[in-house]
Amino acid sequence: MLKVIKPASPFDFSKMLRRVKSHGKNNIVQADLESKSYKRMVHVGNRPVLLNVKASGGIDEAELLIDQPDDLNQEEKAELDVIVTRMFSTDIDLKQFYTQFSGHRQIAPLITSFYGLRLVTDPDLFESMVKIIVGQQVNLTFAGVLIDRLIDLAGEHLEVNGEPFSIFPAVEKIAALDYQELRELQFSQRKAEYIIDFARMIAAGKLDVDALWGMSDEEVMETLLPIRGIGRWTIECLLIFAMGRTDVLPAADIGLRNGVRNAWGLDYQPTEEDVRRLAEDWRPWSTYITYYLWESLAAEPVIKDLQI
Repeated sequence: MLKVIKPASPFDFSKMLRRVKSHGKNNIVQADLESKSYKRMVHVGNRPVLLNVKASGGIDEAELLIDQPDDLNQEEKAELDVIVTRMFSTDIDLKQFYTQFSGHRQIAPLITSFYGLRLVTDPDLFESMVKIIVGQQVNLTFAGVLIDRLIDLAGEHLEVNGEPFSIFPAVEKIAALDYQELRELQFSQRKAEYIIDFARMIAAGKLDVDALWGMSDEEVMETLLPIRGIGRWTIECLLIFAMGRTDVLPAADIGLRNGVRNAWGLDYQPTEEDVRRLAEDWRPWSTYITYYLWESLAAEPVIKDLQI
């Protein structure tokens, strides 16, 4: 059964898929630019379900066609709709952003270049947090290698209609691992501890990650900061790449600072304080300005969260 979702315009699915493909997404996501399709396994209720999304129409009248499996009940179909809406930021009114900054000397050219580009977020907060922790202090390529190894070790692998898909490891699977198992995959000792201990907190009921959805950005920060291995940059990335929050400013991020230097034509490397000062008028669209600046450099968030 096909379900049609009409995103707020503009919505450029091709730009979004190109961003996804540039990341590789390890062996979880299948994105095809020619057919404008995106496939991956997501958890709906307590079981894995194939999310199969295709886009049709132009940038200003786009539609997302969701292939809903026939065995989903009404509650599961509603949950899948929420996942799609969140993942592809379909309800974000970019026109407000574009109108607000149409006359901005540095930001208007970014809007022209990346018109219709939206965040594509992870469907699961735990998955996203683990990926972000893995990415601390390593380059993107090696982070992808580590995530692949983690999936091979603890994830699920299945076929749907003859196509192979991998599923990111469940909380309980990672919580049951020993630190040494990750060390053998070239995870550092600290990173192994951060990931497994985070999973064990959730498995033990000490942290309800789903409750984060109902919190403000500040409340999410307050909830997660005390956890070992999770610093401000890590939480900012979670707010952006998992929760799709629109007004997050990771001012200490080196990639963002490089983007600001380039777009503002600065002859010096701006500090975190410089970025915060320049970004005083970015609200409530700090995330999207940051995202477009990263994209302008084909960059990634690269600040190194140092945790003890």
